[in-house]
Amino acid sequence: MSRSWGMFLVTVVVGLAAFVTGPKIWPAGPDVPMPPANLLPGYIALSAVEALAFGFAVAFAVLGWPAIRGLRLGAPWLNKLLFVTLCWFMGNWWAHDNLHMHNGLNMHGLLFIEIAFHLTMLACGVTLTLGLIRLAKRAAAGNAA
Repeated sequence: MSRSWGMFLVTVVVGLAAFVTGPKIWPAGPDVPMPPANLLPGYIALSAVEALAFGFAVAFAVLGWPAIRGLRLGAPWLNKLLFVTLCWFMGNWWAHDNLHMHNGLNMHGLLFIEIAFHLTMLACGVTLTLGLIRLAKRAAAGNAA
């Protein structure tokens, strides 16, 4: 089986499992209101997309390292950090939104969720920027030669 089909298969299987188990792992808090019937399909669709993104993150974590390892960023630590960053960028939304639903209106819990997810996403943005700058410098040096 090709790597692309493997990525697709892992994405779908893990994504479906995440979609089904998310509300069981993190049941909605008692103070979380039921959305109106006309908005429920939107929430379900968003949940499905986030679960598939989580599945893709797992597939990338299992099968994507060779693509990132091959980047010549000039620092092996940056390749590893970039790999973790890409996995986190795609995979965190499923847990993030499910934790919001589970936490409900508990402001202390909300602060911890926001700190944990938003600060790590900001750090991931810095990592992506550093990686892109290094790739751009390599490309510019290659074009100048």
